Amino acid sequence: IGSPPGPQKIFWEVFHNQVALLLTGFLRHNMSAMEAQQTYMVPALKYLVRISMGTNEETFKICVEFWQTFSARIFLEIQQRRGQQASAAGNAPPLLLDGTMGTAAGGNAAADAAAAKMKHYSPVLSEVRRVLISKMAKPPEVTIKENEEGHIVRAEEEDTDEIALYKMIREALIYLTHLDANNMETIMLHRLKQECLMEGTAEHWSPTVLNRLCWAIGSISGAMHEGNEKRFLVAVIRDLLSLCEMKRGKENKAVVASNIMYVVGQYPRFLRAHWKFLKTVIFKLFEFMHETFPGVQEMAVDTFLKICQKCKRKFVVQQQGEQCAFVEEMISHIAQDISELEHLQVCTYFEAVGHMISAAPPDQREMLVARILELFNEKWRKVITESLSAGNPLEALQDQQVLKDISLILRVNERMVSAVGAACHSQLSLFYFDMLKIYKVCSDFISHTTAQQGSQVMGYAHVRLMRNIKRDTLRLVQTFVDLAATEQTAQEVGLTVQTLAQRFIPPLLEPVLADYKSNMPQARDAEVLDLLATLAMRLSEPISQEVGRIFDMVFACTCDMIKGDFQSYPDHRAKFYGLLKAINSHCFQALFYLPEAHLKLYVDSLIWAMKHEQPQVADSGLQILSHFLERLVAGPPQVFVGFFKQYYFILLQDVLGVLTDTFHKSGFKLQQHILLQLVSCVEGGLLNEALPKQRVMEFLFDLVGKSFPTLHRSQVEIFVLQCFSRARQPAEFQQHIRDFLITLREWGSHEDALYEDDRKTAVQEAQTAETTWRMQVPGLVPQYDPARAAEADMDDV
Repeated sequence: IGSPPGPQKIFWEVFHNQVALLLTGFLRHNMSAMEAQQTYMVPALKYLVRISMGTNEETFKICVEFWQTFSARIFLEIQQRRGQQASAAGNAPPLLLDGTMGTAAGGNAAADAAAAKMKHYSPVLSEVRRVLISKMAKPPEVTIKENEEGHIVRAEEEDTDEIALYKMIREALIYLTHLDANNMETIMLHRLKQECLMEGTAEHWSPTVLNRLCWAIGSISGAMHEGNEKRFLVAVIRDLLSLCEMKRGKENKAVVASNIMYVVGQYPRFLRAHWKFLKTVIFKLFEFMHETFPGVQEMAVDTFLKICQKCKRKFVVQQQGEQCAFVEEMISHIAQDISELEHLQVCTYFEAVGHMISAAPPDQREMLVARILELFNEKWRKVITESLSAGNPLEALQDQQVLKDISLILRVNERMVSAVGAACHSQLSLFYFDMLKIYKVCSDFISHTTAQQGSQVMGYAHVRLMRNIKRDTLRLVQTFVDLAATEQTAQEVGLTVQTLAQRFIPPLLEPVLADYKSNMPQARDAEVLDLLATLAMRLSEPISQEVGRIFDMVFACTCDMIKGDFQSYPDHRAKFYGLLKAINSHCFQALFYLPEAHLKLYVDSLIWAMKHEQPQVADSGLQILSHFLERLVAGPPQVFVGFFKQYYFILLQDVLGVLTDTFHKSGFKLQQHILLQLVSCVEGGLLNEALPKQRVMEFLFDLVGKSFPTLHRSQVEIFVLQCFSRARQPAEFQQHIRDFLITLREWGSHEDALYEDDRKTAVQEAQTAETTWRMQVPGLVPQYDPARAAEADMDDV
């Protein structure tokens, strides 16, 4: 099983692989029968354990998949028995099972059956725990690894195979912990002391052994009772800190440091409950932020961010034995903490501090933001004094270091705003107008340079840095508007949405829109479209008055950029339709005050989107058009009758075109829904005078007949008649369209695509049900999974 001799290696690897496939397949499909024959079941499992110890990765994956399924089966079977026993006794079924499921007290039938089953399997499962711990895969959160030469290096990119294996092993370990937490704890602590801390092991110490052990320890977070978890984690961290002190050399210290950060980051429940330990961990992270070994600083700030997200309330309340709240205490050493971090890491650091501040009482947040960012406000004042106050600010902005400093200040503020929200309004007001002046200086320089020298200047270093400043400005304002411009968040800081709009929007629009229109296509920032979409969503009333100007300055020139083909300017294309969607949803009435040419361009752009070869863009166009028609028909007749007079037949022809070709199959559900909307308007009598039903039916008959000459005249006639007769039953209409497409020769091999939406809906429902079920198994859903986003900082402070 270990490492067979060279000539025989391939033979034995193939042999073990085939035996693993045979055993796992047979056991999986005949589990009940085999469990009745323990004489054969246990030896088969033991042999599979031995195969799991082999070196072949593919064989190991086969075994891991089986152990995950097998441990889950035992866990769920025992839980089901206990639930039935509890129901019979009139009690609620238990959710969190204890750590030694096979030794439950009570003497009832369920407990006895569980104990008997665990007695048979306990030795095998103990071996499985040892094997999986020793071969644990690297979690995505860990940013350093041991390479093939045995050197510790930074992990440059994610290994998707390794992440998939990690998830499988993690779930198996979660179930195995529920089945016997005491055994899992004993194995892990023994291995930590035996292989890492005992005397005489220093010269044989293997970073890989420690890595895999710590990854396994972090992976079972939430699977133990809180009291057991506390005892276990204290022992683990104590040993790891001792090991960090023992080890010499940057590589060794980096390994231990990354493992400490990973483990503590996976146990936020423990950290919330133990302030002194949490504070020690945070200061240890600050220490690791000065460790220049590749990957350590990145992992330190990432762990700091995660802990702040989960434990934020602990940092803004004065804890017992402390002089003040931690967030106030750390102000004095922020400059020291970030002194050796890269710019991106500095941004993550301040985002983490922003999460702390977001948990403070509303009346303290502005003050805390001002004090935390005083270091960067001082830098900003210095930059402004040297650049804008000079006779020619462009000269100062030719210095690349100045440009980098401005960009960092803007990005730090954006990260702070993303975490704190409206409480940053005073901070933003401090430099808002100066920021817009710098934006205009950079815009004018880029426009002037590109006009003189062409698009090649976009590759110059100082031009790229100026574009970064422009983008950082746009992102900062967008993030602030998105989070602050709601009634609830504005009221928290004593303002109204109208006040925020009047203060920040008028001075912004003119330079941004003028710059976008005047620049050559390569110099236009797609972030402008993102910002305008956010303004439309959050400030619909004031922006509705500007829709005409937006269309004039942004809409037409962006259409010219993207309508020539389906590939160029992908960012602008996606964000352009995001802007249309926002205007359609929140500024709908303003569309009908546009000049006729602009409204036609709007409709044309949706038709272009429908015909786009990329499904994401095509779906965006279909969604916008469907919502547009829905809002349109719900409005006054004098509006929609005039619109349909001009555009009804154009829309009908183009929708039917994309519906019946085979290049846009993924949009079938929305395509047939839009066709239903168009037909329903006529069938419901909304357009009797402008578009009589007979005229529309004749148009549709001619259109289908010319498009598909192989169809018999009676087939086309039946199709058109049933489109109108089934317009009041959406499900029947959809099935009618499906049946028609299947009869077309062009769709002969694409029938499955017509049911793709139904399949996606079924998959989504199954995933939702699985997530709900997984949330009921403690620890199975990772601590930072989006499914846990609703979990607040529940512990008392």
